[in-house]
Amino acid sequence: MILVLDYGSQYTQLIARRLRSLGFQTDVVPGEISADEIRARSVAGVVLSGSPSSVGEDLHPDEKILDLGVPLLGLCFGYHFLAAKLGGKVEAQTKREYGPAQVTRTDAGRLDPLTRDLPDRARMWMSHGDSVTKLPPGSELLLESAGEIAGFAVPSRKFWGLQFHPEVVHSEKGEVLLNAFAERVCGLKPDWNLRDQLEGVLSELREQLKGVEEVLCAVSGGVDSTVLAVLLSQVVKVRAVFVDHGFLRAYDLPDLQKIFAQYPGIRLEVVDARQRFWKELDGVFDPETKRKAIGRLFIETFRDAADPKRNPYLGQGTIYSDVIESAGSKTGAAHLIKSHHNVGGLPEDMPFKLVEPLRRFFKDEVRELGALLGIDRAALARHPFPGPGLAIRCLGPLKPERIEVLRRADAIFREELLARDLYRKTWQALVVLTDVKSVGVMGDGRSYESALVIRCVDSVDAMTAEASELPWHDLKAISSRIVNEVRGINRVVFDLTSKPPGTIEWE
Repeated sequence: MILVLDYGSQYTQLIARRLRSLGFQTDVVPGEISADEIRARSVAGVVLSGSPSSVGEDLHPDEKILDLGVPLLGLCFGYHFLAAKLGGKVEAQTKREYGPAQVTRTDAGRLDPLTRDLPDRARMWMSHGDSVTKLPPGSELLLESAGEIAGFAVPSRKFWGLQFHPEVVHSEKGEVLLNAFAERVCGLKPDWNLRDQLEGVLSELREQLKGVEEVLCAVSGGVDSTVLAVLLSQVVKVRAVFVDHGFLRAYDLPDLQKIFAQYPGIRLEVVDARQRFWKELDGVFDPETKRKAIGRLFIETFRDAADPKRNPYLGQGTIYSDVIESAGSKTGAAHLIKSHHNVGGLPEDMPFKLVEPLRRFFKDEVRELGALLGIDRAALARHPFPGPGLAIRCLGPLKPERIEVLRRADAIFREELLARDLYRKTWQALVVLTDVKSVGVMGDGRSYESALVIRCVDSVDAMTAEASELPWHDLKAISSRIVNEVRGINRVVFDLTSKPPGTIEWE
């Protein structure tokens, strides 16, 4: 087994995800774990994750991990930690690197067991403000980026360090490095697969829900909650509650009704909570206030809808990217990016016991689990949609009329993507109604209306993303139709920002 030490990086769990996808059993533990605790687990290798902190600030890993005698791979912060503790030099840089960078292999890199299978030049994903400016004694330079150190090895001690993040999908050949570390450096053979994990989850659910007749399950129409409901229905009856909070898309409920009609063990119930949500959210503009209020109102709605004696458990489709973006990692060292409604706004006095069987899986794994469960491929291909719905795609104050403008634009956008065979050529597509107005000319007259943002990204797990390269003539045609048909919008722009530094959603 490989152990990943979590120092709070947004990508920590992706290290485990990539290694698992390659077939290697991997566990993630808090970064403050002691060397003695690691030694007791009989691990074959250790990966030191990245972190939002710099070496020597507020993180102080047990330096005895350097004496474990097993291979160590340091990534970003872990790379800086290894370099600093082994006698190298780490400095903050005025020029930070976020996003893709070209990495060049050295002569030593062509021979090293970790990097020998890389091409001489590869695109890797950087996210750092500190750099190793001096190699530690006894090390070999393996990789460079724009003339700077990007990877080194200390062969005598079986240590390797990489400035970039091979775990993210946008690192070209990143899986080659991780596979080499697991198989060639650590001497492991692939023995992990998702089908076995599914059997394990089902076994855990049978134990957890023994004697329970029915589970209340929060469903939104998205992939995560759909897979959750079907997964739970393999073990217990499911009362799938769909809350209409007033921020739905035009097609959310009809699509969900069509999917669940195939599963007799799932009873779909629609709760009209529009008045309740609007009473509190009308005029609210702060993103965190929106998310946390919606999370609380969701739970209040479920509390009213459920009989705690009959429904002691509440199923939620929380996945791991939700948890770590809400600073929910075990260490608490991850910086808060945004609170997800199902992990950032839960009250302490909930009358339910939570059942979250997807909490340790990423989006791509959830889709694979759904396929193993026999869910229709079209349902699994749906783009991610946040629980707070259009509320966090409407920048500025929430007003019913603004949501209706956004809903109409969204419906046209989706219809056009499907008609132009573009829906499956982007991982997630959305429109955002901004609180910016611009001057326009419509019908020979002056207009002063809102600007709409089109956002389309390519990703696998929502942890990193790049703007999708959709045909320009299609984007222009879609833009023209939205402006022509939706009153209140006179300008459409396209968001080219990657994640990081941006997020996929705007709020």
